[in-house]
Amino acid sequence: MEWDHLDPSALFAAIRERGPAPDAERTVLAFERALDLARIDADLLEHLLVACTCLLAHGREQTPRTILEHVFRRSVSDAEWRARYEPLFG
Repeated sequence: MEWDHLDPSALFAAIRERGPAPDAERTVLAFERALDLARIDADLLEHLLVACTCLLAHGREQTPRTILEHVFRRSVSDAEWRARYEPLFG
């Protein structure tokens, strides 16, 4: 993936359209930071996921697995991902 060439504006619009404004803006901010890292080195994304998962687990006094299971349950379905969000990545 050529992260330098990705224009995230359509993705950000879809995020803002989907959820409550404060939550959507937090998600957009997180995507902006993750995209900054991806543009430096795409391999950093997996490390970012691990770091965020561990920070959340510690802060919530849970395990990383519990955090990931909770996020999995809240995520969009595979069909919605493929139809609506994946195309926004180009």
